Amino acid sequence: MAKKLSIMDSGWLMMETRETPMHVGGLALFAIPEEAPADYMESIYRYLVDVEGICRPFNQKIQSHLPLRMDAGWVEDTSFDIDYHVRHSALPRPGRVRELLALVSRLHAQRLDPSRPLWESYLIEGLEGNRFALYTKMHHSMVDGVAGMYLMQSRLATSAQDRLPVPWSGKWEAERKPRKSSGAPAVSGVSGMKNTVNNLRRGSGQLVDLLRQPRDGNVKTIYRAPKTQLNRRVTGARRFAAQSWSLPRIKAVAKQHGGTVNDIFLAMCGGALRRYLLSQDSLPDDPLVAQVPVALRSADQAADGGNAITTVQVSLGTHIDDPQARLDAIQDSMKGVKSRLGDMQKAEIDVYTVLTNVPLSLGQVTGLSGRVSPMFNLVISNVPGPKETLYLNGAEMLATYPVSLVLHGYALNITVVSYKDSLEFGVIGCRDTLPHIQRFLDYFEASLAELESQA
Repeated sequence: MAKKLSIMDSGWLMMETRETPMHVGGLALFAIPEEAPADYMESIYRYLVDVEGICRPFNQKIQSHLPLRMDAGWVEDTSFDIDYHVRHSALPRPGRVRELLALVSRLHAQRLDPSRPLWESYLIEGLEGNRFALYTKMHHSMVDGVAGMYLMQSRLATSAQDRLPVPWSGKWEAERKPRKSSGAPAVSGVSGMKNTVNNLRRGSGQLVDLLRQPRDGNVKTIYRAPKTQLNRRVTGARRFAAQSWSLPRIKAVAKQHGGTVNDIFLAMCGGALRRYLLSQDSLPDDPLVAQVPVALRSADQAADGGNAITTVQVSLGTHIDDPQARLDAIQDSMKGVKSRLGDMQKAEIDVYTVLTNVPLSLGQVTGLSGRVSPMFNLVISNVPGPKETLYLNGAEMLATYPVSLVLHGYALNITVVSYKDSLEFGVIGCRDTLPHIQRFLDYFEASLAELESQA
């Protein structure tokens, strides 16, 4: 029997078009061990494909009969072909990071085959510095970005000597521990309906309260963003840029300004966006508003699949020239939405999430997104990652960069993942709507440096 998709998970299927593929991904760089044999990369490829069985959610495909996949459910793919999903590629010489990012840009622009399980992984050799890469993409209906990152990283080893099964191996299914029952009493039909009505009332009330906030204040919600160059229709072409920043350095700046790492990350984004829009002569008078996902589950729940996130809207202070004042505005905005979210129960958050995401889905399906006022300007995510060194079949993971998605009306996404002592930035955008996306890397650095220089 097919496992029915949730409303949120189905929404990602409904929104997908040739111009807006709905998958998220990750690019990991690995060191080839010293004195590795000549056939080392072939041995890594065999390790990835020579598996006994495929575990969930990697063996699940979509089953649907109604238009817009309104009845979509997950079923096991009984004719799963591992050689289709795991592919071996090589970079052209000289194998610089530039060539790698260009390849990932092209791969990320291609839709996943809806008749198969919605994921693919590419082993990429030929990277300079005696390195190789693994780029993996998974449909957003299958996992959200946070869960996808947790899922892949939780199945890497913490020692070069350990040899764990590959993330999609059926061995993980056998080792999965059954979830303990919460022990909560069953809810009767009448009580359940009453709870649903109460949660709907409270969740919608939270949204109404936010919509009543002053438009010129720092506390934001949907439909408080100016229309900018970022909020146009997109094509299917993508450009991906990535770079690492020292986490101790960012922590030092956070301590200097009495904030958090996330505050400084958002300030780097706000400063970079201000610089970028000034370079395009298109900086609006009102501050840009970022939609920031917030995870609602733990790492050990990632293999359940699906989406378990809500979102908040944060002012980026892009209308403010002074970096300190811009940071103050960002911190005030984040404090306001965190306080609001902290006052809500899980069921209320679920209702609030649906109410704030249904307009996004409708805008994509109807074609209105990119033609009307945006709900927000872009998505910015901060995903906590592992603090210890990870290994893939003995190869040390050097860095891991998130590769997210863009939508009509929302042509840019900035996501970071922490790994050991680094903050790994991944910037993805429509290459036709937003020229020179790679400049954001310089603008992030300039924005961090100006905060460092503040007394």
